[in-house]
Amino acid sequence: MSADALVVTGIGVVGPWGHDPSRLDLDGDRPHDPTDSWFDVAAELGPRGYKYVPPSCRYLLAATRRALADAGDLWHRVPEARRGMAVGTNNGIATLIDTMDETITGPGAARLGPATAPYFSINTLAGRVAMDHGIKGWNLTLTSPRTASLEALGAGARAVAAGRSDLLLAGSTEAPPPRRAPGHGACEAGAAVLALEPSTQAAARGAAGYGTCRTLSFFLPGDASGALARRTVDDALTRLLAPDGHDGPPPVRLITDPCPVGTALAAHLRHLGARTRAVPAGGGTLLPLLHVIHALTGQGPPRLVATTSPEGTCALTLVRPHPTTHHAQEER
Repeated sequence: MSADALVVTGIGVVGPWGHDPSRLDLDGDRPHDPTDSWFDVAAELGPRGYKYVPPSCRYLLAATRRALADAGDLWHRVPEARRGMAVGTNNGIATLIDTMDETITGPGAARLGPATAPYFSINTLAGRVAMDHGIKGWNLTLTSPRTASLEALGAGARAVAAGRSDLLLAGSTEAPPPRRAPGHGACEAGAAVLALEPSTQAAARGAAGYGTCRTLSFFLPGDASGALARRTVDDALTRLLAPDGHDGPPPVRLITDPCPVGTALAAHLRHLGARTRAVPAGGGTLLPLLHVIHALTGQGPPRLVATTSPEGTCALTLVRPHPTTHHAQEER
C-alpha cells in the first residue's frame, strides 16, 4: 500500500482559537491564554479521571475524541491491533518536568506526586491516548523542534505503508513552558489530531474525506544559503510533487522565524518557482499542523505547508483537499 493512498477522514482541534477546524483564523492575532481557562475538562472528557492528567495530554485526548467522532464509524471497523498513532510535541511536559526538578532538588524525590510522576516521559502523552482508545498496533512521539507535527504525518504514513496498521492518528499537542523559559511569550497551547485511513477503506464505508497529505522531512546543511542546500530543497520538492505530476510547485505557507535556515529555505523555494508566504512561527509544533488543517478544510487547490527550525530540521507537507464537501462540514 502506498503512503499516498491515505485520506484524512476526521479532524479534531482544541485550543483558545475555538474547536471548529473549518473556522480557524490563522491570519489574525493568535489567541494567547496560558491559564488554560478556555478548556472545559468536564465538557470535553467527563467529570472524573482526568484531575492529575497534564494539560497537554488533556488537549490531546479531547482532540482525538473529536477527530474520531468526525470520522464516523471508522474506529469500530478497525481492530485494536491495527490502530497506530504518531504525535509531535516540543513543550508538552516542559512545565511538569520543571516542577519535578524543583521538587527533587528541594524537598526530595519522595515528594513527587504518584499520579503525575509517570508523565516524566514524553511518550506517556500518546500512551495515555492509546490506553483510552485501544491503540495496540504502535504509537510514536516525535520531538524535533517545530517540525515534529509534520514528521508525525510522514512517519505515520510510512508505518501504514509498511503494513503496521490500517488506521493512523497523527497529531500535535502543546502546553506553555515555564514562564522563565525562552520563548514563553510565543508559547502554543492546544492540540490537533487527524484521522487517516487507506482510500479504499474510506470508499468502502462511504467516507469522502477532506483530502490527502504527503510529507517529506530533511536537514539543511550548515551553509543553508549555499548550492548544496538548494539542491537538497530541489530534491525534496521533486520527490514530493512527482507522483502527482505537478507542472510546478503549488503556493507555500512557510512557518518559520527570522533565522538563517528559515530565510534560506524561503529563498530556495522562491528560486524554484514556489509562491512562498512566510508566517511567524509559534513556540512549538502545533501551528504547522493547524495550517495543514486549514488547507484541508479550505477545499482550494493543492498547496504546500513548510516549516523549519533554527537547528536546520525542515519538513514539507503537500496538501490536496478533496473538491467535495466533507460530511461533517455539512452538519456544522
